Amino acid sequence: MKTRVARIHEYGDPEVIKIETDELPEPGPGEVLLKQNAAAIHFADSYMRQGRYFLKPPLPTVLGLEGVGTIAAVGDGVEDYKVGDRAAYLFNVGAYADARIVPAGELFVPPAALDDATVVAAFVRTMTAQYLLRRLYRVQAGETILVHSAAGGMGSLLTQWATRVGAKVIGTVSSPGKFLAAEENGCAHVIDYTKEDFADAVLDITGGAGVPVVYDAVGADTYQGNLRALAPRGWFVNYGHASGPPPIDALELNQKSLIFTKASMKDYMATPEEKAAMMAEVVAAISDGTVKSNITGSYELADVAEAHAALDSRSTTGALVVGFDI
Repeated sequence: MKTRVARIHEYGDPEVIKIETDELPEPGPGEVLLKQNAAAIHFADSYMRQGRYFLKPPLPTVLGLEGVGTIAAVGDGVEDYKVGDRAAYLFNVGAYADARIVPAGELFVPPAALDDATVVAAFVRTMTAQYLLRRLYRVQAGETILVHSAAGGMGSLLTQWATRVGAKVIGTVSSPGKFLAAEENGCAHVIDYTKEDFADAVLDITGGAGVPVVYDAVGADTYQGNLRALAPRGWFVNYGHASGPPPIDALELNQKSLIFTKASMKDYMATPEEKAAMMAEVVAAISDGTVKSNITGSYELADVAEAHAALDSRSTTGALVVGFDI
């Protein structure tokens, strides 16, 4: 079976993404052939394309980490899935493809209540929001917190969920055009951090106290401001580094007994029981409207480089997806 893929042969700008055609073999033992319906477009994909992601698969490689589709064939020994079943996966490199081979052990059955686009646009991001907000640092009603990139895909979900919990969110954005999106997500205050000193604004809003936690996907550019904006014993939660990794200095953290963490979802669903509980809470949060998928861009596979260019320019809000017509 032939499949189109979006592959890189070298690290670099979006132009290094090439649309190529592969011939897929039959699935081997323990594998399935998945015809894909949708794939997520994450900042992690952009980092991987640039060689900045912690995961660096051997080149050439097909980009993309998350997809959903319909099983077209199964290999020997696969008992949990059959042809025609709907299935999805997380963190398996190669999602930018019309069809692909996936180990059956990497699959999960997506909630029937969520359509394909929502599965890839919101499900994993909301899983991330769940462990960041409800387990790593458990945001409480009445707290004032800081969320960077509050109009972006992850920032939107963090803001929506924290607001539903009863927290007051101070959100930052990178341009005036994102103010409305951040406000619609629930931000009580919105700051353009490219034009205003967000730390000064946070301290003014909090009467000099600072915030107990900051959720940061920017990295280097917001590092010093985060240290100033945090209250003593505050949590500096970094889950992305659009401007480069934060230059952590232990002695600087020591000045206010700050806690820095760059956590990984895999360590918060290390057992089947943890993963099941996490997924159940996430499905409930999406189903009851606590968070919204907020898909703002849907791209054909041939146009995925355009999506990466938009990500790199930080002009996007909400979630981006690849849709397949195969």
